[in-house]
Amino acid sequence: MLLMASTGGTAFAQSTKPTPDLRPGNFELGLYGGASYGVDSFRPMGGVNLSYSLPKYILPYVEFSYFPEILRNYTVGSSQNKLSARLIDFHAGVHVRFIQSESRVVPYGVIGFGVLNSHTTGTTGEGVFQSPVDFKGTDPTINFGGGIRIYHTSYFGYRVEFKVYRPLSGQFTQVFTKTEGGIFFQFGGK
Repeated sequence: MLLMASTGGTAFAQSTKPTPDLRPGNFELGLYGGASYGVDSFRPMGGVNLSYSLPKYILPYVEFSYFPEILRNYTVGSSQNKLSARLIDFHAGVHVRFIQSESRVVPYGVIGFGVLNSHTTGTTGEGVFQSPVDFKGTDPTINFGGGIRIYHTSYFGYRVEFKVYRPLSGQFTQVFTKTEGGIFFQFGGK
């Protein structure tokens, strides 16, 4: 991401006029990858989002993130535990853009609400007394944070974002964070 941002910054310096198209009616499709920390440990993730520009400061969106299963082996006392949990995040929200005149860099705040779907499998226990584990849940979650969009052209750019998630109930109730970076494409518009 740093390489893309530094390359983009060089291209921006060569341009005499910024080209972000922030008009109402634009759709934006984003692809991203990143990592979360705090659900159970470090966890890679990837996803896609779609947003629609209302007034140029408001950008409602929907987003889907997939956190692949990661096997966790740990011991509690004499109990040997082997668990693997897959997570899926689906939510909607709004980006509030802080537009600076004559700039291709557009910071924004974000707030969203959705669900965190989890499926944990594995075994827990000691020796012959091991028990299978199979938990499923879909739990409401709120999130908030911020990010930066860097417009390379009027229809293509880069995005870096940081969010804090707060599940409201369910298997994963602790606060966790998600950091992501990716690219976006704009289309449509009036």
